Amino acid sequence: MEALRMIKTARHALTEARHVPDVLAEARQAALLTEAVGARLAELDDEELAGLGRQLSEAGSHASVCLDRSVVKAAVVSGGRSGRLTELGELEPTLGALDGLLRELGETLVVLACGADTEDLYWTCIDAVDAVAECKDLAVRLREAAGRAVGVASTPLGGAEAEPAGRGAPLLVVRLGPPGEGRAPAPDYRVPGAAEAPEVSVPAG
Repeated sequence: MEALRMIKTARHALTEARHVPDVLAEARQAALLTEAVGARLAELDDEELAGLGRQLSEAGSHASVCLDRSVVKAAVVSGGRSGRLTELGELEPTLGALDGLLRELGETLVVLACGADTEDLYWTCIDAVDAVAECKDLAVRLREAAGRAVGVASTPLGGAEAEPAGRGAPLLVVRLGPPGEGRAPAPDYRVPGAAEAPEVSVPAG
């Protein structure tokens, strides 16, 4: 089966999963598929793409190991999709779809970590988030390398123009802790160095 079709199937399955074991199982399937795509890329003649492909395969393998916990093994998963991968197809759309899958996978794991009721689940998600982030970084580098290989600039999934570095809305990062450690203090949304706004009294009526 062509990589692009398998990636689309994995994204749909991840979206449709409703219970934690099923979500984690689909997450592991996505990691295994990432490993398989990387292995195929490693067979290319282009030295840069092949090297990044090997790194992606290793990172995908690491992500799948992070998700290989008892809670995953207990889930019912449709057979290993990665074993059905037969060809990469066109690189640009395939790598674009893979980038989207990894982004959604990371977001899903963050949500699970936020709602985790056990330390085992929490650390499974956190370890996997880090591993998936490495996969996504490599997918971005592969898209750039593929664009150079064919002499065109890569664009994000959906065809939008790439956003220059340093642009866009700032990210709010909230440090999480495992269950039982209490809640972290509420994030401070004030701009550093800004003066406190004066209180304003509004007359009644």
